[in-house]
Amino acid sequence: MTTAATMPAPTGTEHLGPPRKGPTLWKRLRSHAPGFISLVVFFGIWQSAVVLTDPNPLILPSPRAVLEAFLTAVEDGQVWEAMKASAGPLAIGMAVSMIAIPIGLLIGLSPYLDLITSPYLWGFYALPNISFAPLLILITGFSTATSIWMVILSAAVPLCLSCKDGVQTVDGSLVRAARSFGAGRLSLFVKVILPCAMPFVASGVRNAISRGFVGLLSVELLIGANGIGGEVIQSARVYDTARMLAFIFLLIVIALILVSASRRLEVWASRWREEVVI
Repeated sequence: MTTAATMPAPTGTEHLGPPRKGPTLWKRLRSHAPGFISLVVFFGIWQSAVVLTDPNPLILPSPRAVLEAFLTAVEDGQVWEAMKASAGPLAIGMAVSMIAIPIGLLIGLSPYLDLITSPYLWGFYALPNISFAPLLILITGFSTATSIWMVILSAAVPLCLSCKDGVQTVDGSLVRAARSFGAGRLSLFVKVILPCAMPFVASGVRNAISRGFVGLLSVELLIGANGIGGEVIQSARVYDTARMLAFIFLLIVIALILVSASRRLEVWASRWREEVVI
């Protein structure tokens, strides 16, 4: 007969069950299956339209012609040269745009700075950035500096606004609780405000990368600079539609990679919120 003295004491972990495992390879493949199937269907419809209608290759080349044009550009080294020419201004512009993070946090902490800067920030955010391209060309000429400044102008403002909003949406009860335990200004910022604002910062970085990439391509398409956008406009000028579509698809792939990487950053920054969900 088992007595209460000999019974094992409850540990409080029996109800938790086995530890959760990460997604298996099959689950990952199944989650990506709809996207892959839709891509196959898209190219199937495209090829069927080419076979049935036999359009002018200048208007609608076949998927095979686009693939051959892309492989030719890879063999000639044009793809790598274009990617390097676009990656440099994008990387420099995004690195400089990161200064918008502390500026946005500072504006969010100060109501006076918010009142002064918000009309300008939101007005600049609503203004199409391509409208600054002629002025940038007049100042910097047809150079790499034009692309870098366009990336900065496109990325810095939305990043600053997102950081500002992140500070201003911190739960007031958390701030009051930290102050009741004697937290100073620095400790309050580091331990309460900054962790709560991190998801907004990561989301702002994701948005800044997208807008910076669009700004870079817009100025490349406008001035025909060296880069992926420049290759697209040069192909269009010589009516090489297959090559133009090949570089457009390359743009799509690069954009998807950038968005996916920034999305992982956003998930990482928000992981503490997911851990407290019951």
